[in-house]
Amino acid sequence: MRGITHFIMGITVATFFKSLVVGAAMYDSLLILLGGIFGLLPDTLDFKFLIYMEKHDVVIDPDPTDMRPQEIAEKIASEIDRAGTLQPGKMTKVQLHTLKLGPDLWQSYSVYFNTKMNEVVVRVGPHVTMSGVPSFGTEPPADKALGVAKYKPKLIDRYGKPSEIKGFSGPSFGFLKRKDGSIEVVFIPFHRRSGHSLTLGLGFALIGYLLTMNWIVGAVIFLGWFMHIVLDTFGHMGNNLFWPLTKQRTSGLYLLTAADPYWNAFMVYSCIAIITWNLSLYNASVSPSYTVPWITALGPVLYLFLVVAIPWSILGMAYYIYRARTKERKPVELFAPMTGAVAQMAAEGMMGEMEEYEIAERPKPSVLLRILGIAVLVAIFVVLFIYGPGW
Repeated sequence: MRGITHFIMGITVATFFKSLVVGAAMYDSLLILLGGIFGLLPDTLDFKFLIYMEKHDVVIDPDPTDMRPQEIAEKIASEIDRAGTLQPGKMTKVQLHTLKLGPDLWQSYSVYFNTKMNEVVVRVGPHVTMSGVPSFGTEPPADKALGVAKYKPKLIDRYGKPSEIKGFSGPSFGFLKRKDGSIEVVFIPFHRRSGHSLTLGLGFALIGYLLTMNWIVGAVIFLGWFMHIVLDTFGHMGNNLFWPLTKQRTSGLYLLTAADPYWNAFMVYSCIAIITWNLSLYNASVSPSYTVPWITALGPVLYLFLVVAIPWSILGMAYYIYRARTKERKPVELFAPMTGAVAQMAAEGMMGEMEEYEIAERPKPSVLLRILGIAVLVAIFVVLFIYGPGW
């Protein structure tokens, strides 16, 4: 999920604590912000601190004036082959850097693991802005635009999509040797490991409690952190829940993607609706003028049904109808809005039909497990709605 989604989810769980809401209204207490701060902290730790502790076996930093996609593809393929010689559980890591050409101009290129052909495909695209708007006419000539290199081991790419390198810092890939001899592509290997563990969240909560001797402070810290992990689990990458006891990330539930606009908007809107309910309910104890009578008169179940469930069911139906129709389009139509190197790969038919594009190795959690994941989120809010007024 996006940062704003994690932040507002943390604020949402904090507003269930009546003492924090009243304290913010009457005494300008900022403790309620702890939920949002620790809702953001896992990603902040990963991308502001842990990223600099990552060690890479190969660093690819191309020259924007002399792009060599074949050389890049060969280096990556070589690391995949080297990973095949390692002991199971060991990993080689490759870092790819972005190429900044101006204040808001980047050289785009993409990396795609074609697991059916055992090929690493590197495609150089046009110059693009940070938002991906291409500068037409800046594409390299055909003989300098494409690099393809073969690798030997069986490769499992759970991410399954081309990675476009065009802005901020480039991605890193880990190539993990598995017990069966195959190599798994670990996308951004430092991400969602120690910085996304329940054990670290409990540690922060314990520190908060010891500093204040207030169990509510510890609870808000842990809940903000925990909700971040819950939302991330709905995606593809998963988390390392019990670091340092566990070393690898679990698989996500594959219910959504972090950048999905519908789900991010759904969560933000739903959180705002819940915050509005809590503020109206708890602030009534401070001053009647701070509450909206019709909101609390509905009761939480009817309020959430009318304000959240009905509007988003309608929008959700429209969204999935749109998604169903776009799946019938050709790959070039699907990838046209993406621009840059990835769009060119799709337009040239380099990724095949969409059925082939969805890799066979992609894990598919059972329906029961997915339902259980959603049930955990619902259960958390049911408990908060029941017991929150007493905290």
